[in-house]
Amino acid sequence: MKELLNYGLLFAGFGLTALVIASLWIPKVLGWKEKLKDLSPLIKELWWTYSFYVWASNCFFAVLALGFREWFLGGSSSAAAMAGFICFWWSVRVYLQFFGFDFDEVEDTGGNRIAKLLLTLLFLYLMIFFAIILWWNLGGAR
Repeated sequence: MKELLNYGLLFAGFGLTALVIASLWIPKVLGWKEKLKDLSPLIKELWWTYSFYVWASNCFFAVLALGFREWFLGGSSSAAAMAGFICFWWSVRVYLQFFGFDFDEVEDTGGNRIAKLLLTLLFLYLMIFFAIILWWNLGGAR
């Protein structure tokens, strides 16, 4: 089981890395420059700050998943806490994907439909997988 979880962490890390790289195109694809131009300077600064925090957090999660697999699978309370936090993070994102975001503004092209499907599958995988890592660190299946 531990070997399978190790591969799962690799997959999560590579998925997060792909997400971090692809996220660099989100402002252009969604036209943030035009859509944010009428906002006050403070609101624009907050938007970009929050966007950077999310991006940096995803980078950090990728580093953990790729570089600290033994720690994540070691059964420590700190690994359980981090896995729980990451699971919660992606649970919120999955909830927003299905119930919070209005995608009517996004052009309905084949590429956008594929991107949305792949992102949704990645978010679901990360949510479920880190729930399993949390369970593992709490003593499940060992």
